[in-house]
Amino acid sequence: MIQLVLTSVVLYVGSESAEILLLPFEGNTYAIPGIAFVLVLLGRYVWNNGMKEINGSDNLLEKLEILTKIHIWRWVLVQLGTLILLTYTLVDSNFYYFIFALVNIVYFFTLRPKIFGLIGET
Repeated sequence: MIQLVLTSVVLYVGSESAEILLLPFEGNTYAIPGIAFVLVLLGRYVWNNGMKEINGSDNLLEKLEILTKIHIWRWVLVQLGTLILLTYTLVDSNFYYFIFALVNIVYFFTLRPKIFGLIGET
């Protein structure tokens, strides 16, 4: 929800002066989307380690606690990447970062828990 509110603020504030600039020799052009991508990879790493921990546990309540914890951490890491991208969109008035933020937001919505994924059916 915070992502959508911040996206609306960025669109409102940046709509007057923002443009899409790809500056190939500027460090931020690659570093900021790279940081967001690393945060997504870190979220996947947390998810995979949590699933290994779930497989080693026999208690159903403990499995649910671990699953909830890894979902929350993954969401936090993806949202942090989006927050960084949206902040740089406002600071630089460059919608180049906003494109990556939109991709990150769409990816965030695909991370919601699905009942079929939890019971092994697709």
